Amino acid sequence: MPVSGDGEESVHHPEFPAEADAVVCGGGPGGSTFATLMARMGYRTVVLEREKFPRFHIGESLLPWNVPLFERIGVLAKLKAAGPQVKRGARFYHQGSSFTRPVVFANGIDGDHPSSFQVKRAEFDALLLQHARESGAAVFEEARVTEVFFSADGKRARGVKVLLKGEGEPRSVEAKVVVDATGRDALMARHLGGRRRDPLLDRSAAFAHYDTFKRAEGPTGGDIVVVTTPDGWWWLIPFSDGSVSVGIVMPARRFKERPGTVERLFEESVARTPEVNDLLAGSKRTMDVRAIADYSYSTPRISGDGFCLVGDAACFLDPVFSTGVLLAMESAELAASSVDRALRGKGRVDAADFRDFEKIYRRAVRRFAGFVHGFYQPHMLETFYTSAPNPWIERGVTTVLGGGVFHATLGARFWIFAFHVCAAFMRVAQALRGRGAFERATGIVETQEGP
Repeated sequence: MPVSGDGEESVHHPEFPAEADAVVCGGGPGGSTFATLMARMGYRTVVLEREKFPRFHIGESLLPWNVPLFERIGVLAKLKAAGPQVKRGARFYHQGSSFTRPVVFANGIDGDHPSSFQVKRAEFDALLLQHARESGAAVFEEARVTEVFFSADGKRARGVKVLLKGEGEPRSVEAKVVVDATGRDALMARHLGGRRRDPLLDRSAAFAHYDTFKRAEGPTGGDIVVVTTPDGWWWLIPFSDGSVSVGIVMPARRFKERPGTVERLFEESVARTPEVNDLLAGSKRTMDVRAIADYSYSTPRISGDGFCLVGDAACFLDPVFSTGVLLAMESAELAASSVDRALRGKGRVDAADFRDFEKIYRRAVRRFAGFVHGFYQPHMLETFYTSAPNPWIERGVTTVLGGGVFHATLGARFWIFAFHVCAAFMRVAQALRGRGAFERATGIVETQEGP
């Protein structure tokens, strides 16, 4: 019987297991997805989540390619019943210019992924974790994993030690596989040699919720709005209750060198960005301004004998294209498939069993990263805002922005390549005539001189 983490059971933990087939450290989207799939396949699965859900989290805009995954794990009907905001695309604006770029997901190459959702993560993550419970996983909240223990040679993960709420000494649970789904905390990263920060994406974000904003009329009213500026970019994510998540991403040094508080930096940035200021006119901020620093990183090694990392524990990309939840859940699904094959075949999970998982996951991250890095380069950004010479190029880009990176078709890969060819020509054009509105892009090249 799963332990819910509520009431007396969450303190005494009378049914905490000493062993399991899989232990999942972290109950966010990646951890919940892995636990749901493993439990549905009949494996004894334990989820250890440090916090008590629901809890606030950023990353509220989902991608269309997440929707069939929701269906595969059996949670789509529950998600729709919760009444999330439907998201059919995105609208990009470049501050102080006439450049705009609408993205309509239905115009992707296959046309089969026309929409997704905007969600408040506290509610969304709690729904996924409860679904893992209902699927048969034993879920323990307010359970802090203090250590992953390994075999004598230090190579094979054998289980974890965890400190449960109300107890003074950690317990141990042995497992055939340990999954690190602890997000940015990256529980196992130190054991694996640490994380590598992306020097081109050294960014920080400040964000808050507002009670309302001027959303577009009709179906596009649920679209995410992105405003690019000379030293950063904004997101405005509408929710079904009329409220909106507002955030700004800029070079991390802007936060470090700010003269006052993060709240002051945020409010002054709103005032300096007419497009955002106008959309928020008459609205009221409903929470304190929060901040996240040092956005992008990767972990060189994400699997081994008896363990793997999924979601943000493995890698985090700048959130400009809302990739976080998709990467977390897709990586968890891939990992669960690898673990199932290994356990059915030989009763244990070796590093070699994760080869396909790593290959597919890293290839997907690279496809996203090519666009994320390009978003901070003047020639790529202008190419993005410029009408494509062939409509199929735009459809290829739309497919990537919708999340179609894990199993991209040959046609999608070709038209994505064509976009990068166009960007190469734009680099030459900018070198000859100057970068114009995109001279500094969004901060990455702000210390360089113009051509």
